[in-house]
Amino acid sequence: MTTRYPSPLAPRRGFTLIEVLVSLVVVALGVAAVMTSMISAAQGTERLRERAYAEWVAANRLTEVRVAREFPSLGITEGVARMADRDWQWRQEVRATALEGVVQIVVEARPAGRDNWLVTMSGARGRDVVAVGNADGIWDTAERAAP
Repeated sequence: MTTRYPSPLAPRRGFTLIEVLVSLVVVALGVAAVMTSMISAAQGTERLRERAYAEWVAANRLTEVRVAREFPSLGITEGVARMADRDWQWRQEVRATALEGVVQIVVEARPAGRDNWLVTMSGARGRDVVAVGNADGIWDTAERAAP
């Protein structure tokens, strides 16, 4: 049996070292681009989550002021609320409006320790919805009947 050796002029099969290195560089760049995009998406999701919580904190505060029996006094009030195992700072400003007996309530919210407010929400409250005696100040001014 005779062993045949390939001719030096015959075409070789396989890749050269340069081709393998170039393909590795291309794959590495692709993987880096995918990882960068995934990190950016994760950060965007976290920002949206924070903004949603800040909106809930502001909406809760605005609702508390609107349904309280006491009519809010003009000025700025600050406080901290707890939501999603975090502290959230809120600031509320009650301003007079052109309508007598109606005030504008502006509430801002952010995670505690941050410099910039994430959310600003505003609403209004009028003296017409303030409770008188046993009346339900939220829904009507009718007297409550005994159950």
